[in-house]
Amino acid sequence: MAKGARRSTDEMGESLRAILTRVNPEGLKALRMLALERDTTLQAVAIEAFNDVLKKHGKRPVVRNPLLE
Repeated sequence: MAKGARRSTDEMGESLRAILTRVNPEGLKALRMLALERDTTLQAVAIEAFNDVLKKHGKRPVVRNPLLE
């Protein structure tokens, strides 16, 4: 495992990995506002975006939100 990488496990024993992303303050504010408007979490917005990118490039959308399971 890379230095500083963290792993956790969900209730079903599946290994989970964290992603750290840096964005500009205006972008973060816009994403937070979107999450609030949609009555969801920033995590859920990110998961949706990851799956959209996978679909855009012809891949299966396999990223799941462990907070919803």
